Amino acid sequence: MEDDEQLVENARDSGISRTFDLSEQSLKFIRTFLRGFGSGAALYAGFKVVGALTRNPFRKGIPNILTLLRRDYKDLLRFAGFLALYPSVYHLCVDLLKYYRQKQDGWTHSIAGGVASFTVIVENDSRRTFMTFFAIARALGAGLSTLVARETIPAIPFFDIMTFSACGAYIVYSAAVKPSNLSEGYYRSLLKWSRGFTDASLARIYRLPGDRFISCQEAGMHSDTCTKHALKDFFQSLLPFASLYLPIHLTPILVFRRKLLIERPKKTALSLVKNLFYSSAFLSSMVMLAKYTMCVLRNFEGKPPPAAGWIPSVAGVVCGLSLLWERVNRRKELAMFLIPHTLLGIYKMGLKSSPRLVSSSPLIVMLLFAVSMMTLMHAYERQPGSLTPLLGGLLKYFVGTRITVLPHTKHE
Repeated sequence: MEDDEQLVENARDSGISRTFDLSEQSLKFIRTFLRGFGSGAALYAGFKVVGALTRNPFRKGIPNILTLLRRDYKDLLRFAGFLALYPSVYHLCVDLLKYYRQKQDGWTHSIAGGVASFTVIVENDSRRTFMTFFAIARALGAGLSTLVARETIPAIPFFDIMTFSACGAYIVYSAAVKPSNLSEGYYRSLLKWSRGFTDASLARIYRLPGDRFISCQEAGMHSDTCTKHALKDFFQSLLPFASLYLPIHLTPILVFRRKLLIERPKKTALSLVKNLFYSSAFLSSMVMLAKYTMCVLRNFEGKPPPAAGWIPSVAGVVCGLSLLWERVNRRKELAMFLIPHTLLGIYKMGLKSSPRLVSSSPLIVMLLFAVSMMTLMHAYERQPGSLTPLLGGLLKYFVGTRITVLPHTKHE
């Protein structure tokens, strides 16, 4: 667990207090809690807008955010409450461990991160489960990045694209053949992104038996030829997906890089437009390649439904090539986005096949989240370069500036 740089093994000479001021700690806890709650509520509102657009990027107009928040205010309280409690408990645990152990090492932050993770109990079951697999994916990514940085294992070229394609194979297969493997909301989003595929059309082609081959036109997937539809679909999807990505790219600028926006507005705006185009092209290509590959392979097979399960799996692998549109430093984050959905699907399959796992699943989820957060908080304090920019920025914003200062490294 210790960093090979051995950050401040004994912190008696680095400002560790010999006393524990309860009143001072209480005020610090309350300040951290209130800041986290306000930021969490604002983030929840942003997620609601982005989520509404993600589920249907082809809608007209912006969803009514006030209506969404009034309807889901209890969910807002749970989400904001966790983002308020986690950093508050984390910092309290760090201070307690520093006081009783009289040193500040990797175990301090790992233990504090694990203890604070149990505040996730305030969340609802579905989001707690997804957050757990989100944390697992990021912990695995941080671990691999650390091993590569230490030259323990070699860097594999295009590993992010291979990971994205592997997850894509599972997700496209599940959407076509076994949608119960995916969360209902994510499956509905995939259908809306597809521009033409419906649950009924996918069921007719990939799940229900038939006595003859059914064309794409007959199934109601599209009226043009497969090639013509794919080309039209790519260009018609660019603008709607740009509207989806605008808040995703704009929010980090407004939250984390406001100074750069003021000092270099033209350069920042041009960078935003360029990144917006690449991201829109990536998502349009991903959807187009998945659909077109499924069309081509199914027509090549030419058999009555249900079509073979390998067809959507191959389509998922092929659509992973769309990641080449994105900047290299964003590919890892996008691959990390698919991993939780894949892990969640595998977990749901396990629940179906093992009734014993169902009864113990809440405890398993909590323990997995705790272990993952132990790893991530250790990485945040000791090996920050192993985290993706998005995760590092989120931790810095909600947890605060790193407590540990690396040798020869400026404090963030």
